[in-house]
Amino acid sequence: MRPHPLFKNQAVPALHTLGEFTLRALTVSDLERDFSAVTESAADIKVANPGSRWPEGLTKEDNLLDLAWHQREFESRRSFAWVIEDSGGEYLGCLYVYPSLAGEKSADVVWWWRTGVIVSKSSFRQLLQEWLSGSDWPGLRYDLRSE
Repeated sequence: MRPHPLFKNQAVPALHTLGEFTLRALTVSDLERDFSAVTESAADIKVANPGSRWPEGLTKEDNLLDLAWHQREFESRRSFAWVIEDSGGEYLGCLYVYPSLAGEKSADVVWWWRTGVIVSKSSFRQLLQEWLSGSDWPGLRYDLRSE
């Protein structure tokens, strides 16, 4: 798998701190926590994404394949997915950055929160915007969409 042209020579951190939040690259080792978080939060995720069927019918095996794909894409610098954690390592949700494959310097940025977590969502959004405007993401235009 080839890296996205914008990130061919650009490292994107697998571990990054955004204020009170820690981003850690999503991998297959997150299967138990991720599957639990997704299934617990399925109703909220569906409400935030009208017309989408995900994660309806998601099995643990399907989730493992999704995680393996996200991990491979991250390692290849094609797209990026992180677990959002608090300082104690609690699984709060996930963040995804999907750079456009149409040759543009743009990306869709999507995240979701585990049902019931209490976080400053506006603080997260502001910190994320600041990070995406920095040197890790040279000249990238982005569309932020919280799920």
